[in-house]
Amino acid sequence: MPSLSAILKRNAQSAQELLAVSTATNPTVGVFVGATSGIGEHTAYAFAKYTPYPRIHIVGRNADAGSRIVSKLQTINPNAQATFHRHDMTLISEADALSKTLLEQEQKVNLLFLSPGFLSVDGRTETVEGIDTKMAINYYGRWRVVENLLPLVEKAAESNENARIVTVLAPGNEGPVNMNDLDLKNNYSLSNVNRHFTEFNSLAVVRFAQLYPKIGFLHAGPGFVNTGIAREFPWYIRLAVQPLKLFASSPEDSAERFYYISQGSPDYRTGSHIIDGSFKSLKEKADERGYLTPQLQETVWKHTEDMFKEALAKSSK
Repeated sequence: MPSLSAILKRNAQSAQELLAVSTATNPTVGVFVGATSGIGEHTAYAFAKYTPYPRIHIVGRNADAGSRIVSKLQTINPNAQATFHRHDMTLISEADALSKTLLEQEQKVNLLFLSPGFLSVDGRTETVEGIDTKMAINYYGRWRVVENLLPLVEKAAESNENARIVTVLAPGNEGPVNMNDLDLKNNYSLSNVNRHFTEFNSLAVVRFAQLYPKIGFLHAGPGFVNTGIAREFPWYIRLAVQPLKLFASSPEDSAERFYYISQGSPDYRTGSHIIDGSFKSLKEKADERGYLTPQLQETVWKHTEDMFKEALAKSSK
């Protein structure tokens, strides 16, 4: 893993390189889903800092936080055009509504950064569309947006500009999934749901990278970052993990690392990448164990499309 100073140097160099393509008439477009706090929020700040003319879309549920972040982005870079979109990404219908807006407003997307989520010890909790909320926020909602916005990311790639899709989650936890209960209606547990949505993200990254070879697809782990993601835990769990924060990265340092893989470094410009918080590749291990096979990719994606259809049918009622 490069040192933080090397990452900062490379990020600053990328800003100089962007001067040739990021202009007032051709801004660099970043969409940050789940960015009203934590890693998404701070990576958007890094994007604004290093991009000469950024157009930034912040997506989340908290309108007050969204307004604050938009104001800060414009303070960081007076050339920034920033917009907040209020959407609940546990709902496929909301993912479609967001996508419709962006397809109308943008000609391209250079970076689609997906980090919505929450930690909870609750059991299966279904949305009105019939999907477990943890699976919806960590997989189905994310990849519905990816599927919808791929034409815009392709446009950036066709212009030889940065074109990357980053899903921030838990690589390294890939493993066997229940093929007879992929959405875990009957075999739900916290370990099962974590393995399923982790595995599904890695499968999607590999599958789509093969279909769109000019785009970089990343499933990236954050490492241990001092954010508020554990706020949904009971007080006694929050208290127990408090001492661990002494060893956690700051959101600002984490954002520099995420900007590095999202735009700063050319190493991730194309192909599929499954990496941990130290940029160590985890794809080879998952592949060797049979967790990324083409058959599994297609089976899970067929299931995903079926879930999209079922969710939208329920939401229309």
